[in-house]
Amino acid sequence: MTPRRALLGAAVGLPLALVTVVAVEAYVAVSAGYLPTDPGYRVDGYTVPATGSVADALQLLVLGDSTVAGVGSTTAEESLAVLIAERVADRLGRPVDVTGLGLSGARTDDIAADQIPRIEADPDVVVVVIGSNDVTHFTPRWGFESRTRRMLTAVGDATDAPVVLGGIPQFRTVPALAEPLRSLVGRYAVPLREAQRAAAASTPGTTFVDIAAEASPRFIGRPESMSSDGFHPSEIGYGMWADALAPAVAEAATGTTAP
Repeated sequence: MTPRRALLGAAVGLPLALVTVVAVEAYVAVSAGYLPTDPGYRVDGYTVPATGSVADALQLLVLGDSTVAGVGSTTAEESLAVLIAERVADRLGRPVDVTGLGLSGARTDDIAADQIPRIEADPDVVVVVIGSNDVTHFTPRWGFESRTRRMLTAVGDATDAPVVLGGIPQFRTVPALAEPLRSLVGRYAVPLREAQRAAAASTPGTTFVDIAAEASPRFIGRPESMSSDGFHPSEIGYGMWADALAPAVAEAATGTTAP
């Protein structure tokens, strides 16, 4: 028995044989193309106009994985980054310039390694949506809080802006993952999500948004919230995520509690 197998079994409370089978299934799914590899869209300098008073545009930067890259959305204008910007513009009555640097397949450690070096302008607020690939690749739960805290600190140091961290969503409405893989992935997500929450709480200038609690339940019974690949949200689902994230972004931008 390898230490990795033993720790996986202990982590999710399942028999070792079952963990081994579904871990192999997960590896094959992610690595051999069972899950989609659409690179998505690059959202670079897209401006959402204000519907209220005229003011200097808020500079919004969104980092993360394929969900930030726009995989599952029909157009760039319906990507998560732009949908967040639209809701923030409506809340603040202020234009929002949004740039999304998300990369398909990114995990927590990749934010500092691959995305921070690509930042070209100083944002007012940074949104990070990351962690799903850490779940599907079984990034060890031990030390994940430290990994997340290092990433958040690196983002804050690089931008000098408040950070909003979108937590790992639920997997119960992901048809691309067959059982028992879906349940295993869902259970493995729980401690990683809690590690994200703890890391955000201990990192100054960071707000945690629990997508799993505030948005994922809205997907239940609504198959149109998932894209045709069965793994990523559709623009409808991303709108639900944006509904959860936008109040925290508006609060971070103004330093006051968003209504």
